Amino acid sequence: MPCRPWFPVTLRSSLTWLLVLLFTHGLAQGTVTDDLGRDVTLDVPATRVVSMIPTHTEKVCAIGACDRLVGVDMFSNYPTEVQALPSLGSAFEADVEALVALDPDLVLTDEYSGLHDVLEPLGIAVYVGTPQTVVEVWEVTRDVATLLGLQGEAEALIRDAIARVDALSERVAMGASPSVFVELDPSPYSVGPQSYLGELLTLAGGANVVAAELGAFPLVDPEYIVAQDPDVLLLLDAPFGESADTVRARPGWRALSAVAEGAIIEFTQPQVDLLNRAGPRLPEALELLIDVLEEYRR
Repeated sequence: MPCRPWFPVTLRSSLTWLLVLLFTHGLAQGTVTDDLGRDVTLDVPATRVVSMIPTHTEKVCAIGACDRLVGVDMFSNYPTEVQALPSLGSAFEADVEALVALDPDLVLTDEYSGLHDVLEPLGIAVYVGTPQTVVEVWEVTRDVATLLGLQGEAEALIRDAIARVDALSERVAMGASPSVFVELDPSPYSVGPQSYLGELLTLAGGANVVAAELGAFPLVDPEYIVAQDPDVLLLLDAPFGESADTVRARPGWRALSAVAEGAIIEFTQPQVDLLNRAGPRLPEALELLIDVLEEYRR
């Protein structure tokens, strides 16, 4: 027999309304906690936003606030209209003078560049977010939306994205999963199964050869990859010169099953942008992986 709640219905209703009031009060204050544990508070929704990370640029536009962007980093290229905005370098080498001249009321950046340390003394509100998992993608999307006063738009976006991911994952045929190595750069850096890209790989029917204990985005010993002998290699560094030929030339890699079978996928720059950005286009990234791996799942 299922257990009944100990408190009466009237009390449950009161608690529900209390939670709603607390939640909406928190949203009204425009306060979020970023990835550095800093509370970022805006008295009114941001209307002049600078995004120094492409994923943040895409989030802002996906919730219908592209018109609030006044400047972006040099890598932000989607959607196409952001390409007409002032380019401010990268988060690691930002044109701070030009950025400040835009008079932003909010700057979106990552947790590794240190850009917040430069801008905060100038009185500029900075939100730092670097999602590594699918759940964190939606958490950061909610944070950005809260600072823009567009929480409802974010929730609609997230519900739609989750539904699309669920529908896409149902396309994956049952059967043996090919073992896959995802290469971010020839060091080689890769993705662990608990990263957002690792999660998408699993949903697409691939078996990640990188063990979870190595981390979300680990630097992997090349000998480890040789020992794992993946069935498929996904080269996200192909736009930067890596190819089936360069892989074949690496010590010990010629004997890999993926090399012998020609199962080396060289992604284009737009495809790499899609896969590398932990943002609202995750359903499209999953669809790409499903299409790429389809012939190897049989």
